[in-house]
Amino acid sequence: MKYILAEQVLEIPEGVNVEVKAREVVVKGKLGTLTRRFKHVPIEIRKEVSDKTKASSLKFRMWLQKKKRNAVLGTVRSTIRNMIQGVTVGYKFKMVLAYSHFPIVVNVIENGRAVEIKNFLGFKMNKRIDAPEGVVITKKEEEKNNLTVQGINLEDVSQVCARIQQATVIQDKDLRSFLDGIYVQDARLEFAD
Repeated sequence: MKYILAEQVLEIPEGVNVEVKAREVVVKGKLGTLTRRFKHVPIEIRKEVSDKTKASSLKFRMWLQKKKRNAVLGTVRSTIRNMIQGVTVGYKFKMVLAYSHFPIVVNVIENGRAVEIKNFLGFKMNKRIDAPEGVVITKKEEEKNNLTVQGINLEDVSQVCARIQQATVIQDKDLRSFLDGIYVQDARLEFAD
């Protein structure tokens, strides 16, 4: 069954500027600017301003699509909503170092642009994870077993956390008894100063 028209609306908060041109969305806020292209999706994105309240919103429309293809409408809306939240408050993920016998040594290098993991399960091989532009990795001395990954782009921040966690995956051992690794403990909408 085809739907003739599917629509969704996203309100734009004050202090955020959203520009749409040919399915390319640019979101500007107090923390920075994010750009995303949706040229691969047959969607109509239009910015509208209300006459009474002067509030602006984005309207998403898809014509003559099936049910599964209409699900993309909500995905595009959520992606732009995450961009708006990123430029207003940002994203902060806390990761915890878990080990039982061999202490994991984590060094933040290049002013928070990369992290180096040493002595994982006693291995001599060091692992290095680089962060993309706009993502900062920090480790405070008073918080011995914690890492903080923060930035304005949710996809970049979560991708760095996934790479750090995958660098400490245990091979050829029972995962129920060997729980060593670096795991995401907390994810929240806040940007630490």
